[in-house]
Amino acid sequence: MRLVLVLCCLVSACGVVTEQSFYEGIRANERAKSAGTGQDDKSLPNYDRYSKERELLKK
Repeated sequence: MRLVLVLCCLVSACGVVTEQSFYEGIRANERAKSAGTGQDDKSLPNYDRYSKERELLKK
């Protein structure tokens, strides 16, 4: 019984949606939309750069 409870907790942790995973999903969607259009330079930065820029704007 305890093993089942532990396994359920571990499996449910795999579905946790974080701010980073949400951002990366949007970024991947935007990259897919712009594929082949030559607008690759307008793609969103990776999450780390985005987070740093956001922190600088808050100051």
